[in-house]
Amino acid sequence: MKAGGVKRFLPLLAAAVLLLALALVYSSPHAQAQETGETTTVAASEQQVPGKADFESLVEECKAYEKKYGIMPEGTPYDRVVGPKALVIRIEGTIDNAMKDYLEQSIRRAESENAVLIVELNTPGGFVDAATEMVVTISKARVPVVGYVVEKWAESAGTMILMSTHIAAMQPGTIIGSVQPIAYDPTTGSYQPVLDSKIINPIVKTLCEHGATRGRNPEALVRFVLYNDNYGAEEALEKGVIDLIAQDRGELLRLLDGKVVRLPIGETVLIDTNGSYEVLEPDLRIRVLHSLSDPMLSGILLSIGALALLFSIASGNLPGIALGGFLLVLGLVGSGFSPNTAALILIVGGSILVFIELYTPGFGIIGGTGIAMLVFGVILLPIRGEGFAVSESYTETLLYTTYALGITMGGLTAFVVYKVVKARRAPQALWKLKGAVGEAVDDIPEGGTGFVLVEGEYWKAKAVTPVARGDKIVVVDKEGPYLVVKKAEEDAEKKGTLKR
Repeated sequence: MKAGGVKRFLPLLAAAVLLLALALVYSSPHAQAQETGETTTVAASEQQVPGKADFESLVEECKAYEKKYGIMPEGTPYDRVVGPKALVIRIEGTIDNAMKDYLEQSIRRAESENAVLIVELNTPGGFVDAATEMVVTISKARVPVVGYVVEKWAESAGTMILMSTHIAAMQPGTIIGSVQPIAYDPTTGSYQPVLDSKIINPIVKTLCEHGATRGRNPEALVRFVLYNDNYGAEEALEKGVIDLIAQDRGELLRLLDGKVVRLPIGETVLIDTNGSYEVLEPDLRIRVLHSLSDPMLSGILLSIGALALLFSIASGNLPGIALGGFLLVLGLVGSGFSPNTAALILIVGGSILVFIELYTPGFGIIGGTGIAMLVFGVILLPIRGEGFAVSESYTETLLYTTYALGITMGGLTAFVVYKVVKARRAPQALWKLKGAVGEAVDDIPEGGTGFVLVEGEYWKAKAVTPVARGDKIVVVDKEGPYLVVKKAEEDAEKKGTLKR
C-alpha cells in the first residue's frame, strides 16, 4: 500500500471508529451506583407515580424472602469443614470489571484450597453491572465468602456486594448505604439519580434475593436503594444488615471460628480458622484495568482521544489519528467497555499501525503508538488457568514469565522495526568506492580492462589512462560490474620527476 493511499483511507476509518465510539458513549450511559454518599429524599407521593419505584410494595415483596442461608444457629449439623486457612483480598476504589475478575479468581483459589475468603471493602461504589455479577459469583461459591468493610466505607455497589456475602462484618467507624443508581456520563463526569422502576426494581430484587435470604433486614435493604440510607457499624448491626463488628483481621478471624454457614449451593459448612491468612494481590491485568476504570482518568482519556481524532482528521494528521484512537479505546475500557474486545482491537490496530509505519516517511508517533497498543492489548488479554493440572504458584510464575517475555519481545520488535525503518529511509548511496585508492593487478591500456585491488577486494576495471601492473590507481566511477580507474596523480608525478 502506498503512503498516499494510506493517507486517503485512514482518516475515513478513524472517522467511522470515532462515530461508533461516541454512539456507544452517548446512547448508553452507564448505570452506576452513587459514589457521593449524599442522601436523596424521595417524596412519598412520588412513589405512586407510574414508572416510579413503590417503597411499600417493594418492602412487602422483600419480606416474602425467608432466611435460608448465612450464619446458622449453634449446633446446626454441617456437611464439611472449611479451613483452617483464610484468604484475604482487598477491593478499593471503583467497583468495575477488574474487581469482578479479581473476585472470581480469588474464589476459585479459595475453593481449590478449601479456604475461607475474606473480601475487604473500601469503596465509594461503581458500576451496577459489575457489582451484580460479583453478587451472583459470591452466591455460587463453594466456600464461605465474608464481606468486611474497612477504613472508610462500602457505599452503593460496595453495599450490594456486602449484603450478598455469607457473613457481613464492619470495622468501627465505617459506613454503608446509598445504593440508589445514577446515570453516569464518562465524557463530562456528570450524573443523574435514577428513580425509574425498570432500573430500581431489579436492584432491590437482587438485594432481597441475595441479602434477605441471608437474614438481612428487608426494609433496610429497600431503603438503601430508594432513600439512600447510610448506617455506621453499630447501627447496621442494630438494623440487622450485618452480622459482626471487628476491630481488625485478627479479631474477625476469632469471631468467624466455629461459625456454621449454609451456602446457597445447598451445603452447610463449619468455619475453622486458626488466625492464619494469606493476602492475594491482583495481577498486572487487573491493576491496569482498575486504573483505567477511575472515572476521572477514563473521562480525560475519552475527551483527549475524541478531540485528538477530530482535529487530526480535520488536518489530515496521521500520527494524531493513531494516538487519538488509542486513547479513545483506553477511555472506553475505563467506562465499562469489554476489555476482551478492547484487547482484540488494540492488538489488530497496533499491528496495522506498525505495518503502516514501514511504508510512511519518518519514525515516531505512528510506530510508537502501534507498539504501545500491542503491549496494552497483550496485558488486557484474559489469561485463564482452567484446563491445566498445575499448581497455583506455577500458574503465577507462568503468567509473569509470559508478561516478561511479551514486554521483552515487544521491546526487541520495536528496536528491530526502528532499525529497519531507519535503514529504509537513510539517504541512498548506490556506490561508496569513488575516490578510493588501489593497486593495478594487470597492465591496463587506456580504454582497456583488467583487474585491480581496491580495499582488499579484486575488481574488474576499465582504465581511462594507461596503467601498469603495480601502479597506484584511483577509482573515479563505476559502470555496471566495472570500476572506472585512472593512475594516481602522485604516482604519475613521481615517475615524471624521475624522467627529468
